[in-house]
Amino acid sequence: MRKDRFESGIFWELYKDLEAQFKNFLEYVPYLDGNEKTYSPKLLNLVLSIGGHVDSAFKEMARYPEFSGNKDCKEILEKLKNEEIVPITLPLKAFEKEYRLSERIVIFKRVPERERVKPFKPRHSRAKSPIWWKIYNGLKHDVSINLRRANLETALNALAGAFLLNVIHIPSYLRLHQYHVFRRKDGGIYTYSPKAKENLVKFYPQGKWFGRLETPLFICDLEAEAVKLFGKPA
Repeated sequence: MRKDRFESGIFWELYKDLEAQFKNFLEYVPYLDGNEKTYSPKLLNLVLSIGGHVDSAFKEMARYPEFSGNKDCKEILEKLKNEEIVPITLPLKAFEKEYRLSERIVIFKRVPERERVKPFKPRHSRAKSPIWWKIYNGLKHDVSINLRRANLETALNALAGAFLLNVIHIPSYLRLHQYHVFRRKDGGIYTYSPKAKENLVKFYPQGKWFGRLETPLFICDLEAEAVKLFGKPA
């Protein structure tokens, strides 16, 4: 039986490499006021890699057995089976239902003040996808006229999207708990055991999520998000 790529930890390892690349770039061009529109071939390659990661992540998420009743996930799988293109609007719709993607916040550890990012917020009221995805598509199809848009701002928002998917998707969430990287409010580490896993799986669909995850660039506080989106647990 094919093992889920989130559950196996592959997607998290791929994500960490993308974050490391962006962090290395920031050592030469820091994310300061006035630098957001700085573009380069390195950022072009990074944005293309992040976009591909997000695209692959969405397809893997659609294969998660617990989403077998999600009609949009079914349509994604049918298109993959028939080797058809999966438009971004389809997974965005599918996982808006499951995870409220458009409302999710990632904290970027910007200096001197942290910045709240909503990586999957539509670019305007009539759009379905975020601006960075439109830019990513433009870069794929015509680099010559879109190169200037391969900038720090685009890379940041795309990477925040990749980070978010790797934190909130249930198999990855469980894997990261096994890695002991989720922290409690008091700073302690959540333990992981068969009983703990049972509770995590049980409470997650109810919005009762546990822990705060921090990387060198980002923070995702699932407990704060749960209260904001679903109210305090009963």
